[in-house]
Amino acid sequence: MPKVVVKDGELNEALKRFSRITSETRRVAKKHEYYLRPGLRAKEKSKEARKFQKKTRSY
Repeated sequence: MPKVVVKDGELNEALKRFSRITSETRRVAKKHEYYLRPGLRAKEKSKEARKFQKKTRSY
């Protein structure tokens, strides 16, 4: 379980840090959810990159 120490009056900063830590934890867990062969992993990565580019492309 992720832990964050809250110092004097830094509740918002502590919440941001906790949120960042938990999102990293979820990302790592998703990555290790099942095994993908290296070739398939590369295909998935390029597929996600294309999806991201399509989403962020502006004309």
